[in-house]
Formats: sequence, C-alpha cells, structure tokens
Amino acid sequence: MCGICGGYLSREKVEEMLRLLYHRGPDARGIYCSDNLCLAHALLGIVGEGKQPFFGCNKGFVLVCNGRIYNHEELRKKLANHVFSTTSDNEVIIHLIEENFDGDLIKAVEKTLKQLDGDFAFAIAYKGKVAIARDFVGVKPLYFGNKAFASERKALWKINEKAEALLPGEILLFPDLVRKRVKVEYRKKIKNPLEELEKALVNAVEKRTRIEKFGILFSGGVDSFLIAKISQELERSFTLYSVAMRGSHDYKLRNLRFLNMKFREIKEEEIEDYARKVIYAIEEYDRMKVGVGIPTYIACEEAKKDGIGVILSGQGADELFAGYKRYLRSENLSEELKKDFENLYKVNLQRDEAIAMANSIEIRLPYLDSEVISIAFSLPEELKIKGKERKYILNKIARKRGIEIREKKAIQYSTGVEKALRKIAKRRNLSVEEYLRKLYNETFKKTKVANNFS
Repeated sequence: MCGICGGYLSREKVEEMLRLLYHRGPDARGIYCSDNLCLAHALLGIVGEGKQPFFGCNKGFVLVCNGRIYNHEELRKKLANHVFSTTSDNEVIIHLIEENFDGDLIKAVEKTLKQLDGDFAFAIAYKGKVAIARDFVGVKPLYFGNKAFASERKALWKINEKAEALLPGEILLFPDLVRKRVKVEYRKKIKNPLEELEKALVNAVEKRTRIEKFGILFSGGVDSFLIAKISQELERSFTLYSVAMRGSHDYKLRNLRFLNMKFREIKEEEIEDYARKVIYAIEEYDRMKVGVGIPTYIACEEAKKDGIGVILSGQGADELFAGYKRYLRSENLSEELKKDFENLYKVNLQRDEAIAMANSIEIRLPYLDSEVISIAFSLPEELKIKGKERKYILNKIARKRGIEIREKKAIQYSTGVEKALRKIAKRRNLSVEEYLRKLYNETFKKTKVANNFS
C-alpha cells in the first residue's frame, strides 16, 4: 500500500504533506504539478513495479492511488487497446477511467468503482479538476479539506486544513466539492450456504496471498485460526504473530505449537511508549482504539523485523457472522449487523490500516472480500447464531478443519493491555481517558502538527 496527498497547493506545501506520509511508502516518491494543482505519492512496492503518479494514454489524466486491485490481470486483458507503462496493479484504474469517460469525471469514476475488486483510495486529475474516491467497504482511508486531500489527517493538519473522512464508496470532485455516494447491494442467491461460504473464504485468502511470504495477526480465535488453516492448505509461506503480557489470557499462546509462530511478550514499561506510537498513527486517543492498537502495533513491528510486507487479519468476521456477545440479545440481528458493518470503516479499519502502515506493512482482510460479504448478508440468522453459539456457520467450517473453538475476549483484555493502561493511569491520578488525552496532546504538540481534530 501507499500514501497519497495533493490539492490546489504549491509544490512546497504538498512536499510538506508527503513527508508526513513517508512511512506509508518508503520505496519511492513522486509528485506531479501543473499550475496550482499537485498530486503526490509515496510507494510501498508489493505487486508489480510502477512509480506514481500514473499518466493516461492521452496524457490528459493523472492518477495517484493507495490500493490493491485483485482483478487487475483480468482488467488488463479487457484494456488491450491501452498502453500500460508499468506492471503495477493500480495502473488499471487510470485506463478504466479513460475508457469510461464521456465528459463527466464523476460518472467515469463511478463506473470504474463498480469494475474493481480490491481495497483502494485514489485521486484522478483531469483538466484542472480532481476526483477522489474510496472502496465500498472503506478498507483504505482518505481525508479531505477545502482544497486538499491525504491518506492521513496529520498531513492536512500540517497545512492548517480541516480533515473530513471520505465515506466508503464516495466520490468527491474538487474544486467544487461535489459529493456522490455509490452503494452496492451485498446480496446473492445461495443454494448450499456452508459449501459456498467455504469456497468464498478459500478464494479470498488465495487472492490475497499470491506473494512470497506474509504474516497473520494471530489471536488464537476462530477468525485468525481459519485464515491460518486455509493458508496452510494453499501451501503458502507465512508466520503467525501473537503478543500478550505475562499472566494475561493470551500469554498461553506462547506455548502453541502451530506452524511457524512467533510470540512476543509485552512489558508494562513499554506500554506508554507504544500508546504514543499508536496515538500518532491513528490520530485519536479513543480508549478502545488505543487498547486494541497497542498489541496490533507490536505484532506488526515484529513482522517488519522479519521482512514481512503484508499481514492478514480476521477483521470483519464478527460484524458479518455475529461474533459479539451483545448479538445474543439483539431484537433485530440483521439490522444490527448491517449497521455495525457500515460503521466498520471508522470503528476498526482506519485504526488497523494506520497501525500497519506506521510499520510500512500492508494489511489484507479476507473476510471483507466482496463475495464473502455478499454470502454473509444473504445467510439466514439461524446460521449466524444457533442457541447461544455465535458465528455458527464459521465455526462449522473451522471444526471441519480440526480447529478447536475457544471463547475469545476482546484483544485489549485478553492481552492484558487494558489492565496495564488502567494501572499506569491510576498511578498518575488520572482516568484512562484523561491519561490518553494527555499523551495525545503531548504527541501532536511535540511533532508540531496543527491539530484541528475535535
């Protein structure tokens, strides 16, 4: 993945923004400027080679993208009349927009979004206008102000711009700030739920692991265990990463002898330093997000030490297959699941993507594959909760592979991090919320980034 930014600014201003995104793209950087408009890109090279920005065949279109396009080979064949200048999967986007363009940039982008299978956020410039867009789930972040955009809020804060999140599936056109939300209906007819979901999960993992090696954020729960088992069946080369504090529920994972696993103990004296790193990465001090973010950050850091550039996560499984305990009390399960899924981008995805990218690692999410989502939303409620068993159909697929189903606490509790945060805050006569707000203020004051976040 990468970092992108730009807008109606001087080259110097855009370079300032881009410097704050270097961690997202340590492999190459590129800037395009024409008159008062600039687009910039920091590259983390995973699939193919291709420094950005990209230019269209007629040189009228310019694109920067942070994304992964899984159907790029299929799309390239359909675009045989176009001249590709790189092997990057992202380059298909600019040629699709050219192909779809009939004078209306928003319509061309909308049609293109519906043709892409992947996770992405991009900006396309044409004749002084810029359209920015984001994938339908919101896996990849994108923020905008009055005249600029960026992958992270801090890049906008740096130039004293507000930072509003572009919504999943949304298109925004500069300089007019015209917005259009493109939605997809995740529904399909299912004849054999178990077999079809199992096949979709295998395909989702397969398309995300066509690389030499990768990591898996491993909690010991069914979501990450199932990804690991499928990866093993596909004969992939991977490492599991688990972290926990001594005495916590997940500390026992250090004794698990499953494939290639790496366990890292978290020390209490490390917590504050990692809390600062997480707060800087996610640009928030929310208690839950920081509590989950600390073990995620440490796991990604360990993966980076091993030369891992891609890490898989089980994110999204709880919201699609009813994994949370509160779903047992739900009066309208389908509606609650839909609402949680639609909020997933701002509750969990932004946090995990930012933390992975802080370590120059691309996070991939098999459960948020479009086919898996479509099947999940088409399942009857009794295949998600049966009696008191949550994630019933997912558990059936896991048991078929010999996975023992264990009750799993939320990661901030199971790793001992939440308990440590309470202990540290208490020593300072502060609540956890007050303590994290203090770290937030100190972190952004120290980095001299203008903070317009409320």
